[in-house]
Amino acid sequence: MKIKSKNFKSPSFPKKTKIKPHHTSRFAFNFSFLTKDSKYNLDNRGTTINSKVRWKFLERICQLSQEDIVKVLGYNKKQGLEKIPEAEVRLRIHSDFKSSDRYKECEDDYWVFRLGSLGRVLGKKNSNIFYVMSIDATFDQYDHGS
Repeated sequence: MKIKSKNFKSPSFPKKTKIKPHHTSRFAFNFSFLTKDSKYNLDNRGTTINSKVRWKFLERICQLSQEDIVKVLGYNKKQGLEKIPEAEVRLRIHSDFKSSDRYKECEDDYWVFRLGSLGRVLGKKNSNIFYVMSIDATFDQYDHGS
């Protein structure tokens, strides 16, 4: 359809328009600010994070980092991530994280992914960076309704 008007000029396009390839955005997991509390971190001195929890944790990180973030956020909470308001979480944030600009750059709430019946992983999200803050294998860092 052509529009005929003295004041209207049809846009012109180059003959060959290159379409830039779309790169999916995947999660990058950062462990720099894992809580110092050995009950909720990967320290070998802790008694709550055993080898089963560690393997499941590694398995879940591998799964979550293989998919586009949009897809992961579309999964149900058992497969993907769940948002928990910060006020509902009982966790002392690593002091270096709190004092850095990273904390301010992250979304307000915590994001959680499940380790099946072995626990939950709590973190803060800034775009595609998931800062792992805590591994809750005792299910006591927030109320676990359903």
